[in-house]
Amino acid sequence: PQLYANQELEDEFLASLAEGGFQVGEAAKVYMDVPEENDIKSLDYDESLARTRELWQQENVRIAEAAFRYRNCFVRADIIIKEGHDIKLLEVKSTSFDPNTDDIGDKDEYIWDVTFQKWVIIHALHEMYPDENYTVTAYLMMADKSKKAPLNGINQMFKIVSKDGRKMAVRTHDAANLVGTDPVVVPFNVDAICNRIITNDNPGRDLLYDSQFSDDCYRWANLYCNNERAWGMVGPECFKCPFRCLKEDEPGLRDGFKECWLHAYKDLQEEDFDIPWISDLNGQKKGYWEQGILFLEDMPLPENGVDDTEGITPKDRNLLIAGMLTDRDDILSLFSHNIHGDAYLNIDELRSRMDSWVYPLHMIDFETSAVALPFYKGMRPYESVAFQFSHHIIRKTEEGYTIEHAGQFINVEKGKFPNFDFLRALKEELDKDNGTIFRYAAHENTILNHIARQLEESEEPDRRELIDFIYSITHDSKTKRKGERDMVDLLEVVKRCYYHPSMKGSNSIKVVLPAVLNTSDFIKEKYSRAIYGSEIKSLTIPADKPIPWITYEDDGVTVKNPYKLLPPVSEYLGMDEATMEAIDEAASQNIANGGAALTAYSELQFSDDVKSEALAKALLRYCELDTMAMVFIWEYFYHEVYKA
Repeated sequence: PQLYANQELEDEFLASLAEGGFQVGEAAKVYMDVPEENDIKSLDYDESLARTRELWQQENVRIAEAAFRYRNCFVRADIIIKEGHDIKLLEVKSTSFDPNTDDIGDKDEYIWDVTFQKWVIIHALHEMYPDENYTVTAYLMMADKSKKAPLNGINQMFKIVSKDGRKMAVRTHDAANLVGTDPVVVPFNVDAICNRIITNDNPGRDLLYDSQFSDDCYRWANLYCNNERAWGMVGPECFKCPFRCLKEDEPGLRDGFKECWLHAYKDLQEEDFDIPWISDLNGQKKGYWEQGILFLEDMPLPENGVDDTEGITPKDRNLLIAGMLTDRDDILSLFSHNIHGDAYLNIDELRSRMDSWVYPLHMIDFETSAVALPFYKGMRPYESVAFQFSHHIIRKTEEGYTIEHAGQFINVEKGKFPNFDFLRALKEELDKDNGTIFRYAAHENTILNHIARQLEESEEPDRRELIDFIYSITHDSKTKRKGERDMVDLLEVVKRCYYHPSMKGSNSIKVVLPAVLNTSDFIKEKYSRAIYGSEIKSLTIPADKPIPWITYEDDGVTVKNPYKLLPPVSEYLGMDEATMEAIDEAASQNIANGGAALTAYSELQFSDDVKSEALAKALLRYCELDTMAMVFIWEYFYHEVYKA
């Protein structure tokens, strides 16, 4: 049973990464030519050990999930290649590695994983076959970023399915086409590093001799078997701990974060976890931690005061966060000239920035995918695929301004590389005027520069024109290149000019949006009316069925996060229950964050036409809200600056 709360269990992005791990694992078996009958599926310890011993009788054999036990230590090796007495141990990871630029030593946590496996297997084989002299060589098998996919659709050859409550990758018939091709998942030898760890960097010591590493393995195994807690050090890295109980967690689950801190700090009390910690800051946590500061109420005042005439600095922003989350008057007084109601809003700096923006204003947002097994021939592992964008336009009028959802793009064609068509469609949207273009965070700038590099390697007839367009609206920090129409990062505007205590230490648009909606009476009044789709044109909301964006929680005061209002995919299917059950669980997902969008696009590559259409509609709604969220933020700023 689940003992601890775990916020990662529902994380769509982590789930999509895990699915990539299943696919890489299955692809590795194909590349290493492991017979399917040698893939040990049983989770029972004794059954898997028995099957491993049975297969081991062959002089040469390849086994997936081979099981080994030594004392209280048990491992399942992803892939074992036995050729006489030479054993290759392959630990498969969905991470990437470029042998031309990367250092294998940077894969530290994975190396420790395969080191433990090697240690167990060496001892287990010596115990079972004392007269044999086996040599075990350890490898990490990873996606090789220097390799290009030799075929279209490698990703689609391994479909993620659910069986008996477990997710797994299942090969399609096309997976046989990988045999004999240049692999994109490759084993890299890490044996020398493993040996140094096992022998404590004593090259003259036999791997079977006990060492500090052996002592650690025995200790860890005993703790596990005796169900004893191993207490570790606590520090600022623990602020990312997922084993924390939130208000919505099921009663009865334990809070691992709280347990660790109470054990490490005997003077901490339960009630101390209800007050703001430095974990609520946006960066600089380690620095405060090293000063012995754990709670925001203990943050010192700056010796030289605060100067936010050109926007708030990151350090002063953290001071503001501390002041607002603790109601410290000594801090808030430093920012009082820019505090309006319960929010910080630097109107003078906002006006200075907004006066420089050229109408019409363009809000854009991309959805992209980067997977270990490429979708398309010629692509490298984890190379970006830009499959969707949304575009809102704000036009200046004599009466004020108009808002329109003016453009969108999504690729639903299976097996077609979308990046260049994506770019052409974006260029057509933005080339009609010289208005200021907005993004939120660096993602769009990064993706466009990536597509420029892809174009340089391509034979597209219009590649020079497309690259020039990219260069005109992006920048490159390394080369100091900056386009004449370089996109404005709305995130940086927020970080410099706006803060609401409900954001705590986050500046994510998913957090800033509800803060703005709850801050602005103007936004609440305007968008409580069903005008989106009619007065404000939308490409997904029909004019005769407009919607309000503002609805309220049960308290009648708090605005619901619009991302939680996005309908599930099943709403678009129009099917009865019996038919719906035939469509797998992904069809009922809400497309409510970037990880879900990535997962949904991967699902598009496997789906029939009915599900593809439903997923595409959900993705379009999701991406449209991303650019509309940028409009909300801009509109709030505009109203406060020019209508105040």
